[in-house]
Amino acid sequence: MSLQIGKAIYEILHSDADIETKLKGNIFPLIAGGNTTFPFIIYKRTGIVPAYTKDRFSANDSATVEIIVASDKYNDAVEIADLVRVSLEGKKGIYSKL
Repeated sequence: MSLQIGKAIYEILHSDADIETKLKGNIFPLIAGGNTTFPFIIYKRTGIVPAYTKDRFSANDSATVEIIVASDKYNDAVEIADLVRVSLEGKKGIYSKL
């Protein structure tokens, strides 16, 4: 599942009403297009650490994700970053749309 973490992040962020109000859908994996207006979020998976068991099966991988909040106003960037943290922090579960 750790390879699909970007899909879960996208789903979580897009379904957060406060984030959607601020960003109007400007949430992108890896890069934002040249015509993208501020503010926006870029996210990317930067690492995976497998947690192998004795039978060589890895069920609880740890994925590292980087999320960048870009804005032309510092206070907006901080506010959006706080919203993102609250939205993602401690999330667990099965994301059915994956």
